[in-house]
Amino acid sequence: MSRFRASGFHFLISTIVGLILLALCWFVWYPSPMLMAIGGHEIFLLVVGIDVVLGPLLTLVVFKVGKKGMALDLVIIAALQISAMSYGVSTLLEGRPAYVAALGNRFQVVQASELTDANLAKGKAILPWWGPRWVGTKPPTDKHDISALAAMAPVGGGRGHLPQLHISYALMAPEILSKAISIEQLKKDNPASALTIDAWLNKYGYNEKNAKFQPITISTSTFVVIIDARTAAVVGIAPFRP
Repeated sequence: MSRFRASGFHFLISTIVGLILLALCWFVWYPSPMLMAIGGHEIFLLVVGIDVVLGPLLTLVVFKVGKKGMALDLVIIAALQISAMSYGVSTLLEGRPAYVAALGNRFQVVQASELTDANLAKGKAILPWWGPRWVGTKPPTDKHDISALAAMAPVGGGRGHLPQLHISYALMAPEILSKAISIEQLKKDNPASALTIDAWLNKYGYNEKNAKFQPITISTSTFVVIIDARTAAVVGIAPFRP
């Protein structure tokens, strides 16, 4: 086997692994537009750069049939790739969106790294692994929860960061609907995107008459959650400014 064939084979395997990781990030762990908003794409690109580009290039450099110690060289390259991939995946999992919490008048994305083991235990909750879970929230009554919320508020924390305050999303539907904003207002706030908003709604079978929205905070960015104007069912997160 020539070094080019070995490098090409290595590139093929690395590309398959990279595509699997991309699918997990884009469709499962960080559904759009969360990957870009949270910054997970930077870690993803770094991991893919090492996995798909650097690994095969190193194979191209060191591979030579009959070369003494070549097996050790290939093992070292593989170890470097696996280490980089493991670090990248663990970092992506740590920062993944765990919950999308309804706060009544807006939504907030809560990342796994923002949740403490103590609060998870208090809420008898287990972090979701296959995409963020949509939940409602209730006002705190416990003095410790009240203090915790007061401490988190200056840094953007909210009820969604305390799993013990999570409730079924359906239970909050009346409050969400009462505080939802019309699509007409969204168009007024985004005059240059009016046609794009209509196209986005039409894609999901909605229009400005049967849909409403609330703002959603994703890291330091703000988008909108489009909901059914009758049931408050979530249609999706749209890339428009509230």
